[in-house]
Amino acid sequence: MSFDETIIHCCAPALCGIKPANLFSMDAECFLEGRTRLLKWQCDFCKAKRYFVPLKKDDRRFLFFVYDRDLLENVISDAENARYLESKGYSFEKGLNGILCELLHRLMYQKEFPHEVGLFLGYPLEDVLGFERDRFACKFSGFWKVYGNEAEAERKMNLYKSCSELCMKWLDEGLSVPVVAKKYSHHTKKGA
Repeated sequence: MSFDETIIHCCAPALCGIKPANLFSMDAECFLEGRTRLLKWQCDFCKAKRYFVPLKKDDRRFLFFVYDRDLLENVISDAENARYLESKGYSFEKGLNGILCELLHRLMYQKEFPHEVGLFLGYPLEDVLGFERDRFACKFSGFWKVYGNEAEAERKMNLYKSCSELCMKWLDEGLSVPVVAKKYSHHTKKGA
C-alpha cells in the first residue's frame, strides 16, 4: 500500500471529522516516501483543526496518531471520561495539549500499552472499562471490542467503514488526501 492509501485506509474517519482520532503503525520506508506530502497536507488539515502526529517507535516503524481537535475536546470534556482519565494519572491543568502530551509519551515509552487510548479513539467508556476488566468477554468485536451498546457500536463501525471505502474510491480516482477529506465533508453535509 502506498503512503496515501495507508493514510486513507487507517485514518479517513478522523481526517473527515467523524471520529476523534485514529492510531496506526506504518513502516519507516512508507513514511519516508510520503513525508514531504504530509508536511504539505498539515497546513490544509490544520485549518480544520485536524492533526498528524508521527512518532518514531524504532528504525523500522512509525506510530501515527491522527486527531480532530474539536472531537477530542468533546471526549475529554465529558465528566465521566474526565474522571476516568484523572484516575489514570492524566492532569487537566494544561488542557487538551497537556493530556495529549501525556498520552503520546505513554505510547512512545511505556512498556505496557495504555488501554485508555480507546477513549481518545472514540470508543465508549463502558467498552474501554470492559476491555480492562476482561478482554475476552466482549459481546462482539469490530474496530474495537464492544461490551456495552451493540447497536450504537455497530452503527459507528459501519459509518467508519463506509467513510474509509468512499475516501479510498476517491483517492483511486486521483484526488489528493486533503481533497478527499474536504469532499467527504461536503458529501455528508449534502446528504444530511
